[in-house]
Amino acid sequence: MSSYYMGGIYGMGMAPLAAFLKEDGNNVEGYDNSAYPEVKQYLDLHNIKTESECDVDLSKYNCVVISTALKRKLSNFLQANAKEVILRGQCWAKICAKRKLMAIVGSHGKSTVSALCAHVIKKYNLDSGWLVGAIPVGFSMHGYCAENKMLVSEIDESDATIEHFNPEITLALNADLDHTNTYADWEALEDMFKRLFQRTKQCVIYPENDPIISKIAKDFPQKAHPVKIDIDFRVTNKILARTLVEKMFSINLPIDAFDDFQGLLRRNEIIYKTHNKLLVADYAHHPTEVNAFLTSFKNEYKQVNKIVIFQPHRYTRTKQFANNFAEILSNCIDTQTQVILAPVYPASEQLDEQGTSEQIAKRIKNNSIELANSHKIVKIVSQALGNDQQVAIAVVGAGDLYFDIKRSLNFTDLELNKK
Repeated sequence: MSSYYMGGIYGMGMAPLAAFLKEDGNNVEGYDNSAYPEVKQYLDLHNIKTESECDVDLSKYNCVVISTALKRKLSNFLQANAKEVILRGQCWAKICAKRKLMAIVGSHGKSTVSALCAHVIKKYNLDSGWLVGAIPVGFSMHGYCAENKMLVSEIDESDATIEHFNPEITLALNADLDHTNTYADWEALEDMFKRLFQRTKQCVIYPENDPIISKIAKDFPQKAHPVKIDIDFRVTNKILARTLVEKMFSINLPIDAFDDFQGLLRRNEIIYKTHNKLLVADYAHHPTEVNAFLTSFKNEYKQVNKIVIFQPHRYTRTKQFANNFAEILSNCIDTQTQVILAPVYPASEQLDEQGTSEQIAKRIKNNSIELANSHKIVKIVSQALGNDQQVAIAVVGAGDLYFDIKRSLNFTDLELNKK
């Protein structure tokens, strides 16, 4: 048995990793200074001790695993006598190396497609484990499996730890230039996918109309498995998940296999709904994701007064895509839609004045967007839900505003999640 100490244990990728390690017979503890109630409950269920501060002797653990957000504090852990310090993705890769990995990769949709696969694996008692980097509704973020068994897992390119994985099958959802501090340009991103496809043992599944993935897949004709997809990204997610599971088990899933899938928190999550009120949240933070979600949201609620609230994620991404975000938000503004822009959620980044929300706002014509802090936004949402007027509210972004709204609103007299 090994012992692991997890830094940033409440992270969506860290928590299922910790629980999987625990079920694998290891001693696992960790800390995080920003508790997420659902994740804390999940870790408590698996008897994983957590603290709000890292004030333990790290020398007693075989390995310290840290989230990418704590990478800049690496020297702190080494100075605290840690024997070995590795990133989350490196630890994840070690687990997957002992199993038959079905890897789900791409710039968007990894958690949703991973959860869809896990849903049918659990539903039909298929012989596979899973790791999902978000919180599914109705089942666990992880499903344990022993060594040499199949394991479905999303893997992340953001910190380059994707380079440690050697999948049996790779499901490549899409390719968008996003984490430019890791893969600086399109050439670097394409080279990463080429290396991954080269390491993939059986086949690479991908949407036939994705220009980047299709271009790369041409170099691997014996592995390439293109799939015809739908114009609606929600339908496409199910098509790709179905393809992977059917390929894994050489089966045909029933037509209604995904009909009872309840989704994930922060992925088109309905926080509150009545006959004339809607509050929905989505994790979209790249322009492609934000545009897809808001287009769907506006089309679904065409005749309804709407409030769109966007919190950009990281200064580097905001600086890179300020023009794109401004265009997307400008297209949302009309007589029925109020658009509010929250301050950037920096994650682990230092302030960059060229990557703030103000840089987006000044690119929007006629000053038609409102800049507001978390306190004011919570008040706006509360008032909109508390009056008699019909309204649909969308909270978009991967930052902490989502938590502020859920914590601060008084749902005592509201029928939460009423359908």
